[in-house]
Amino acid sequence: MRFQLAGLAVAGFTAAGVLAAAPAVHAASAAAAPSANAAKPASAPPAAPSTATTSPEADLLAPLLGALKIGNPMPDLPDCADKRTPDGTDVTAFCVEVRGDGAMRQVGVPRKQRPAFMDGPHALAVVDRNALVGLIVPTDGVRSEQSTLRTLTARYGKPFREEQVALLDKDGKSVNSVHAGWMQAPLTVEVYSIPDDPDTGSIELLLPRARTVMAQKDAAITQQLNPGAASAPSAPKAVAQKPKKGEGDGKPGSW
Repeated sequence: MRFQLAGLAVAGFTAAGVLAAAPAVHAASAAAAPSANAAKPASAPPAAPSTATTSPEADLLAPLLGALKIGNPMPDLPDCADKRTPDGTDVTAFCVEVRGDGAMRQVGVPRKQRPAFMDGPHALAVVDRNALVGLIVPTDGVRSEQSTLRTLTARYGKPFREEQVALLDKDGKSVNSVHAGWMQAPLTVEVYSIPDDPDTGSIELLLPRARTVMAQKDAAITQQLNPGAASAPSAPKAVAQKPKKGEGDGKPGSW
């Protein structure tokens, strides 16, 4: 996977109605002309303007991204081994799994700070030296796709690119999913469902440096799996044709 990042928000306003009272009618005038000058009933108060309420999904990422601020130093978090729930399936505070390497760190996110569409208690932090340059948030894929899109749109605005993608679930059935991207330079954000398991997905929030760190990590893993590949003579590379504007394979991380 490849990643990059960006940001959005929503608000509402309220108003109060004003009650008007009818003028009093002179008693003598009412006696002289009861039919013409009968007391008028008090007018009903004008209807209060409808109150625009902030959707509970306006920015479900705010607690998470408020604690893990991309572009800032990586917070000094405790070991998740000391912050697990009694059953071991969740965490009670932001923490880091010490078994992760320096560049890719699993960060435990407590339930109250997790968006409802987040799949599991861990996000993946991309770290360059001590700077948090990217964050990957696992999602429920197509199962919570609309909630995820509403949250990202509330936080970052209209996506610069959005497309429908046909995927196959584990039973071989076709499932339509949305692949969308936002840009708030230098941060880029991308959301998609996993092609071979659309019930899971990812939100990738990345600074340019995060892509470099990820590429270096991929290269290191490839070399570990196939040590001879680095020393073997490489075949001449064909000249790559620059894609036309608007073209792309539509795969996650290809934007």
